[in-house]
Amino acid sequence: MKNILTLVITLFVGVIAAQNSRVVNSGTLGSDELFNAANSSLSSYGVSATFYNPKKQVEGSVHLFNNWNNFAVIFTSDNQKFALKNINLNIERNTFESKIPGDSIFTFNVNNIAKFVINNKVFKNLYYNNENRIFEMIYESDKFLIIKGYRIELVAGSVNPMVNRKNDKYVQKSSFYLKQGEIIKPFKLSKKRILKLIGDQERVAKMEKYVLDNNLSYKKEDDVKRVLEYISEN
Repeated sequence: MKNILTLVITLFVGVIAAQNSRVVNSGTLGSDELFNAANSSLSSYGVSATFYNPKKQVEGSVHLFNNWNNFAVIFTSDNQKFALKNINLNIERNTFESKIPGDSIFTFNVNNIAKFVINNKVFKNLYYNNENRIFEMIYESDKFLIIKGYRIELVAGSVNPMVNRKNDKYVQKSSFYLKQGEIIKPFKLSKKRILKLIGDQERVAKMEKYVLDNNLSYKKEDDVKRVLEYISEN
């Protein structure tokens, strides 16, 4: 019971009850309330395990964000919301994790969670290529989604002094995908592909003018998001 209470105190900034929008800060909860929260909520959304540093030093990181101080709101599949400040995406394991004092990691079960909103970025668990994967939502509409997937590549070190890479290194890679209905396929950001998604010639012309007037690029993620949001509102 003590371990559960410590875990809840560490993880949760607050518990937001979806039914009545009541916000409860972890600092105001009593022992009984914390114990009930752990049993009824936290245990359904993940597990904790002891973390061990790898014996072999590897440069880079398998985690998406540079540090763990990231604000998140977690929306569960049973209409609850949890807020916390200690979270990161483990790209290699394809899961979200939170650090716990005592060299432990809490791993979220993404199958029970509708979405993670971290530093204003939205992440969802989607089924692709015969497995569940976490994607970042770049643009969402009722017709299509443009999403971003991450992967880790391990670049081997070399004893060759000319290579200047003694240790192995984790390299983060990303790719864009298009989701239409239940189908997800690789998608390259380009003018031709973006305009094809819009279809209607009047809206295409409006988009092209907006891109030209604002010096935007069809190949840049933020610009694509901006222009699609503009065209959906006008």
